[in-house]
Amino acid sequence: MQPVDLTTLRAVCADLQHWLPARLETVYQRDRHTIALALRTLKKQGWLTLSWHPQAARIAFEPPPPRQPDTFTFSQQLHAQLNRLALVRVGLVNPWERVVVLEFAPRLQEATQWRLYAEIMGKYSNVILVNAEGEIVTAAHQVSPQQSRLRPILTGQPYVPPPPLTAALPSSEIPFEQWQQQVSVIPGLLRQQLLKAYRGLSPALVQQLLADAALPPEHRTTDLSAEEWRRLFD
Repeated sequence: MQPVDLTTLRAVCADLQHWLPARLETVYQRDRHTIALALRTLKKQGWLTLSWHPQAARIAFEPPPPRQPDTFTFSQQLHAQLNRLALVRVGLVNPWERVVVLEFAPRLQEATQWRLYAEIMGKYSNVILVNAEGEIVTAAHQVSPQQSRLRPILTGQPYVPPPPLTAALPSSEIPFEQWQQQVSVIPGLLRQQLLKAYRGLSPALVQQLLADAALPPEHRTTDLSAEEWRRLFD
């Protein structure tokens, strides 16, 4: 399965722009962790999957769901609020966060009535429906204050995005010396230090970067020669 990291989510959001506006015709829940939204435009139709599975959270167009009764409460709640509305906007809540928001309104030019947040964050993944006032109406996985004092997720409460990441933002403007210092300030496995040093990276992306630089995946920051550091930077 394609790892759904920040790079993948940005690509999915870009692809979904070609579906706007799209009328939501129905919502079907495939299993405990997966819903499918039936979308129709003037030229095409498809099923957009939103999954909050701990190991397979994703957003993707997939084959139609099976013709079996849907008995899940979550999908029934989504259908009751979103049915026949138009998907008018899709995007990342923050350029460096793995949270996608789907906005629904009666028509393209009208105000957003509902926001569906898909938080694709591994074991913390969730799908949350929020009304125009910013209140949580339903969630795939509710989180009580006992489970998380930092960010409970309960119906009737205001929606609060996940806590912001603290790692540095990658930029092509960063000088080589500053980048090298950021990655190697604490000795350790190179792939782990890259993940800790900058936002937007995933294990799959780091693995590809190391392969492109012809570096072993188990290299430590103390193992690299000056030429290898420069190759990885490039």
